[in-house]
Amino acid sequence: MREVPVTALEELRAGNPGAEFISLLGRTIRAVAVARNFPPPDDLTVWGDEAVARTISDFAADPQTPRRLLDLSMTCTTDQALKARLQGAVRNFLADLGRRTPVGKLVVRINDVLGSSDDFVRESGHWSLNGGPHDPAEVDADRLGEAIRPQEVVVPKWSHEARRAAPAADAQTVVSLCKSLLETAGGALTARAMAAVIARRLDIGQAPVSLDAASLDPAWAGQAGGTDATGDAALRESRALEVFGLLNDRERLALGWPEYTVRDLAPLLGVGSSQAQVIRRRATAVLKSELIDDPDGEAVAGRILELARTWAEEWTGRGVPA
Repeated sequence: MREVPVTALEELRAGNPGAEFISLLGRTIRAVAVARNFPPPDDLTVWGDEAVARTISDFAADPQTPRRLLDLSMTCTTDQALKARLQGAVRNFLADLGRRTPVGKLVVRINDVLGSSDDFVRESGHWSLNGGPHDPAEVDADRLGEAIRPQEVVVPKWSHEARRAAPAADAQTVVSLCKSLLETAGGALTARAMAAVIARRLDIGQAPVSLDAASLDPAWAGQAGGTDATGDAALRESRALEVFGLLNDRERLALGWPEYTVRDLAPLLGVGSSQAQVIRRRATAVLKSELIDDPDGEAVAGRILELARTWAEEWTGRGVPA
């Protein structure tokens, strides 16, 4: 009798991705999406179960997925290697998916415009003003949004014969808005962080996910490949536990349930909404400062989020939020 596959990797090798692989894919999508600040599907605001389920369906229907699955099954020889390589595949998929959304297109527009201007410098994935501070700034979306609210926005007009869709704002508007954001922030910002704020001003797309994870967007290089590295896996686990130990109880809870808005999180933390926001930002700042120079930072961050989720459920006696 043929043995039934019992692990995600065995399912892939059998050519029949099943419950184990789907479960791993869902956990990976949630971890990568939150750590990299990818927006959830259009009509949703958080990376809850529905958002993950939809993204799993999108991943399965994507024409590149058969190639991705073949690569995973041929390259990975352990479940740990599969987990690491799948993170890279999911990150690339979400990036491609994000470029199709209004906010994703705005990110591309910002990178294109600022890259053509001598007034801006890009370093380690962050934009800063030429001659200005280059250290990554804290992202306070409300304060930044207020700074650009009075500014005029010019939308270019394209004829109906134009092959591409008209951009959300002309180049000078993008330059002006980004300058104001960087000056207000007092440091460097990622294109995605600026796009999230500008999208509100232009009334396009959607608000960012509830976790202010923009500060988890350092210049992490591509994820480690599919080679097996038990020692590397042990180092990642050790590093994740080390950083997790730096977080206090409230910070762990804030990271463990990114589905909760700060308003929903506040009663669990025993503080007001504004203080809950501060706690969540402080938690992401710890991860950023500890992992920004770590070449395996994305994998470590994903593991920390898993640890925080487990800890939050055990600490409160609650399951995954509805």
